[in-house]
Amino acid sequence: MKRCDLNRFSLFVYIITAIFLQSPSQLPSQTSQQTEQWQREYERKKEEKRSLEDERNSIIQKERGVLQQLQEIESQLAANERELARYQQEIENHTLEAAELQRELRVLDSKDKDQKKRTVRRIRAIYKLGYNGQEEHMLKMLLGAQDMQDLVEKYKYMGVIAEADQGMLKQIQLRQVEIAQKSTELVNLIQLAQEASKAAQIESSRLLAQQQKRQQLLHKYRTDKGIRNQAIRELKAAGVKLEERLGIASNEYLEEQAQTIDGIQSALFGKLPWPVVGVVVPNQSPTDRGLTIQAKKGKPVQCVADGIVADSKSIMGYGNTVVVLHGNGYTSLYAHLSDIAVKRGDTVQAKQVLGTVGETGSLIGPVLYFQLWKYATSLDATPEPLNTRRWLTRKMR
Repeated sequence: MKRCDLNRFSLFVYIITAIFLQSPSQLPSQTSQQTEQWQREYERKKEEKRSLEDERNSIIQKERGVLQQLQEIESQLAANERELARYQQEIENHTLEAAELQRELRVLDSKDKDQKKRTVRRIRAIYKLGYNGQEEHMLKMLLGAQDMQDLVEKYKYMGVIAEADQGMLKQIQLRQVEIAQKSTELVNLIQLAQEASKAAQIESSRLLAQQQKRQQLLHKYRTDKGIRNQAIRELKAAGVKLEERLGIASNEYLEEQAQTIDGIQSALFGKLPWPVVGVVVPNQSPTDRGLTIQAKKGKPVQCVADGIVADSKSIMGYGNTVVVLHGNGYTSLYAHLSDIAVKRGDTVQAKQVLGTVGETGSLIGPVLYFQLWKYATSLDATPEPLNTRRWLTRKMR
């Protein structure tokens, strides 16, 4: 090995030796500082990651299933409304029963007072005649007989009087028992009415809470762009599912029944009546190809032609929905109903009420979504959405 190489090697060994021969307190201190710095950096990045995950989860939670949340709220609202109506009916029933019992008690009380007055007069008359005891009374009556026949007649008379007295007392006793029973029943009815009233107040509070929850969700839909975009995506998916669901309506049996009705024909183009009178507004979903009619909540929704009900239930994004087959492959759909007045398999006539305008599944308030479809003769054919507006009369009426 050359001298220059040895010198270089010696210098390298010297440097390495010098590093390892530093004071023990100096090197570990530098290593510890580096470790702590790395640890702090690791914790910082870990915290940033956790924060980003929390933010992402928050966004996912915020944007998760707007239509599903709406449907769940509306389902709970419907349950609360049913419970509230049940309690209100119970209150009404108990109140009516209590009023009837009070009337019966007044009648019984009046009869009881009248009977007691007659009894008091009877006792006073006996006392005035000096017959303080029943046995003494009977004895004096019998001893006053003029002959045997008179004695027998007085004896019979005394028996009739005694029997009448006993009957009068028995009536008083029975009436007192009846009054006591009805009084107890009245107290129970009043208590039941009070309990139903408390339950109704609780249910009313729950109903109000659900209504507020719905309003908050709709407010977020109107003000939060992220939630609005999420809802639009869900509405598009709901529209696709609706078209798939409409295929269920075209089962063979109902289709055959509808063909016998022959409710809609091509000759009725532009002549069908409007299902409800209101204001046509933009559809809440960009993929909807029917008509959205804004109208007062609770307003009756009428069928546009004779037909048979193929479906009547809640559908995601459309709320309470009725589907009617009219024959010749024509189908009409009525969505966002508040109440449904028909059920699957019912035969309906033109202008018959199917339900009422509502806001179930609606993000834009009380409306009716109405659409006409046309199916080909084969059951597996894809439904064709018609130009709904052009099938209706020019003027609403």
